[in-house]
Amino acid sequence: MDQNGSLDWIPAATTFAFEDLVFCSAAEGFESAARHIDTVVLGPHASARFPAELEPFIDPRLTRRKQYDYSDVITSALGRAWAAADPGVVFVENPHSRLVLDPNRAPPGAVLPGLREFWSRLARQRAGEKISFAGCDAVRPITFSGEPVLLEPADEQGWAALDAALAQARRLGPEAYLKACDRVIEQVLALRKPGAALRVISLHDTMNTKMRGDGAIVIERPPADRLPELVNFGNKGDHRGEAGTDPLTISAAEMRRIAEAWAQGFGFDAATGNDAITLNSPYKGAYETVHYGAKLAALNDPRVGAVQVEFLRETLLGAQATAQLQQPGTDWPGVDRKHLDGIVSALVAAGRLLR
Repeated sequence: MDQNGSLDWIPAATTFAFEDLVFCSAAEGFESAARHIDTVVLGPHASARFPAELEPFIDPRLTRRKQYDYSDVITSALGRAWAAADPGVVFVENPHSRLVLDPNRAPPGAVLPGLREFWSRLARQRAGEKISFAGCDAVRPITFSGEPVLLEPADEQGWAALDAALAQARRLGPEAYLKACDRVIEQVLALRKPGAALRVISLHDTMNTKMRGDGAIVIERPPADRLPELVNFGNKGDHRGEAGTDPLTISAAEMRRIAEAWAQGFGFDAATGNDAITLNSPYKGAYETVHYGAKLAALNDPRVGAVQVEFLRETLLGAQATAQLQQPGTDWPGVDRKHLDGIVSALVAAGRLLR
C-alpha cells in the first residue's frame, strides 16, 4: 500500500512462540540459561514492523525511514547481541511496532476511545493549541515528528474495521510479548539466589533531533529534552536517583552503582561520566519500568528492581549511519556491526563490574 513499497511488513496471521521472542547465550535456550541471569532486558519498541492486518489503515505517504524512526529499531540488534555475548543477560523483544499497542503505556481498557481522543487533540494542536497526548497514546497514530501513520476512519464502519484489525494484531504480537516478559521474570526470580542482584531493564533509544518533512533528521529538540552523550537511566527519582513524588523502581544506590559500572565499561572517567550519563533527565521511566518495579519491590531488596535505559540513538547508530539520516531520504541505514560490537563489549564489561 505504501507508495514506494518500502515499508517493513509481517505477513498476516504470523504467530510468535516464546522461543521467537526470547534471546540468550545458551544454545539450549532460556530454560538452561535462567539460573545464571541477573539482567532481564525488555525491548517494547525494538521492532518497527507492521503486521499486514493493518495495511489498509496505514497512510500511503509513510516511508521506511519514518516507520523506523517511529520505533527504537536499533535496540533489537543491540539487545540480541548483548544477550548472545553475556550469559547473565536475557533479551525479550516485542515483535510488532509500538503502533499496534505500546507496552510502555498503561494498558487501555479499550483502544478506540483513546484513538478518538488522540485525533481530537491532534486537531486542536494543529489549530494552534498547546496539547499533550499523555493518557491517550497507547496506540499512537502519528510519529513523534508529527508524520501520519494511521489513517483516521471516515465513518463508524471504518472505526469498527480498524478496531477489529488492531485487536487481531494485539493478539499476535504485543500480548505474546507481555506473556513472555512475565514468564521470563517469574522464572528468573524463582531461580535467583537469596541476596543476588537482579535488574529489569526497559531498553530504549531516542535521537536528539526530529525528522524534517523531507526525511532528514535534523530538527533539534529543546535542550531540556536532549539526551547526554551515552545514556539516561530512569527510576522515577531525581538527578541522583533519590525518591521524589513517585515510588522508586530501583533504589538510588543501586542505580548509581549501575551507572558507575557503565561509565567504566564505556571508558568514561569521573569527570566525563557526568556528561555522558544522566539519571532521570530527561526520562524518569514509564509504564514498563513502573509496572515491574512495583512487582519487584515486594522482595524488599535494594539490589533488585527495574530501570528505564534510554540510549542516545546517534551513539548506537555510529557516525556513518547518523550522517546518512541527516540527509533527505526515505531509507534506513543497515546496522554497523563493528560499531555495535564495541557497544556490546562495553556492556559486557560493565556487567562483570556489577557481579
